[in-house]
Amino acid sequence: MKSRTKLFSFLITSICIVSICLLTLSFATANEKNRALFEENFKLYRQLESNSEKAKRSETWDLVGSTFYRLYSQDPEWKNAPLCLFAAARVYDKKSLRFKTPEDSEKALQYSREFVKRYPKDSLADDSWLRVGRILERRGDKKGAATAYQRIVYGMEEADTYEIAKKKLATLTGAKTSKKTKPAAKKAPPKKYPKGYAVVKKIRHWSTDDYTRVVIEADREIKYTSNMLRADPELKTPPRLYVDLEKTVISDSVNIEPITKGLLERISFASNRPGVSRVVLYIKDLEGHKVFSLRKSEQNPSFRLVMDIKGAGAQPEKIFAKDAPSYDRQGPSLESKVPEGEIASLKQALGLKVRTIVIDPGHGGHDPGAIGPSGLREKDVNLKIAKRLRERLIEEGKSFGIENVYLTRSTDRFIPLEERTAIAKKRKADIFISIHCNGARRKKAHGIETYILGFTDDQTSLQLAARENATTTKGLNELGSTLKQYILSAKKEESQQVAGYVQKSIIQSVSVKYKYVNNKGVKKAPFVVLIGADVPSLLIETSFITNPREEKRLKSEAYINRIVNGIVLGIKKYSMQTQKVS
Repeated sequence: MKSRTKLFSFLITSICIVSICLLTLSFATANEKNRALFEENFKLYRQLESNSEKAKRSETWDLVGSTFYRLYSQDPEWKNAPLCLFAAARVYDKKSLRFKTPEDSEKALQYSREFVKRYPKDSLADDSWLRVGRILERRGDKKGAATAYQRIVYGMEEADTYEIAKKKLATLTGAKTSKKTKPAAKKAPPKKYPKGYAVVKKIRHWSTDDYTRVVIEADREIKYTSNMLRADPELKTPPRLYVDLEKTVISDSVNIEPITKGLLERISFASNRPGVSRVVLYIKDLEGHKVFSLRKSEQNPSFRLVMDIKGAGAQPEKIFAKDAPSYDRQGPSLESKVPEGEIASLKQALGLKVRTIVIDPGHGGHDPGAIGPSGLREKDVNLKIAKRLRERLIEEGKSFGIENVYLTRSTDRFIPLEERTAIAKKRKADIFISIHCNGARRKKAHGIETYILGFTDDQTSLQLAARENATTTKGLNELGSTLKQYILSAKKEESQQVAGYVQKSIIQSVSVKYKYVNNKGVKKAPFVVLIGADVPSLLIETSFITNPREEKRLKSEAYINRIVNGIVLGIKKYSMQTQKVS
């Protein structure tokens, strides 16, 4: 009898263990499905945001919006549920504006109200109230809109939407500012700084959901140390990266542009101890960082300290995150009710292509670049080629997947090298192309060559990189181990491939009509403008502007068209090859 009882107990225990294991496996599988669908849906949403061809289809907006709402409604306690509900409201709001559909506006209003009711303390609650106010204002419901804005103005003073809501509320309620003017204050004498100290004049920043670049500008070189602090859950502090600047003071005129969305939360600075200033970056998540300096030059008379931060994987949920969201709570995972085919349909709508290209016309403004024998300036030729290239890619690029083409500059203005790379990152470039003309002391030097980021012992390439970097070969060496880290993490193989296609295509295009075309090939050199792009990046030296024959050609529309033809064909070959591999 006892043996039967033991056997029965053993069987019951075994069945319970197996049931628990199967249930856990079911939860895990469902969670993976939800996560996969969540990520695919965000990828498609990014394309809709970028005004692609897919954004013209009403049903694609419906697919994205309904998928976000379904993911939220299946489990409102899921860590990504608040973001899904917020995104659903945003999608339908944008859809209503694009297609003039009142029913979509109603959905956006309903979902936004649902958000603030269910997640009133979430970091996106103020954005949701702002959307409620804007929708009601468009409908002519001024009273309802004012009530929504009041929720932000009187209770969310720290929100980044506070100033917007305050102005909106003042407009709706008819609040008038006093017309009385205060007497002009006496101009304070210029502040004196300690002798021998560097003065920080500017702090600039660019940020996306998984990348941040911050540049500190000073009037002289600075010795610095950097350190990273991990997130502290007990103190509720996010990861921080700071630099201590020796013998440095920060000017009272430093004004940091408002930080809206992206990986970067805020920047603070203060005197850390006598003679040392500290600049601290607060980041939502942090996988790695690099810090390097750029010396003063004739083109850029400021010493620059560049801080690059990479987020912990390009998490899709960071697109809308304003503050470090409290999405780490654990809730039960329910089996997905989304049809299996929906993920496939999203992938089909998404596709795999090279979509966004950023073109960088080298030099500009007070930096003319190389100058030809008759006075032709490199900056002007670079801009002409870049504009023509953008036009052609917009006209023909759709046939091989190109949806967005941007210029780092469209006028004759100066942009620091570190900002050009940041623009490419912010635009989420798939390819970054910097356009230049070569220069040499020898007037007979001629030819076309394409560069990618890399090391080299070739003195000619190093001298060219030093000239384009507005520094010296010694200045390149001072980048040291930091430059080495960038080069090791660069998209070397992809850059080599696209550079190979482009170089070969330019030579073929130009050689059809012109003689004495010197193919100088694809080379490597440490160009600062390519540092940190993290996408296939190349710098094209289209011809030697210092060579009389090639300068004359660069003045010709026909020659420029031949160069542009070659670049377009090279990008097309690379894009088509990428699609085949995908």
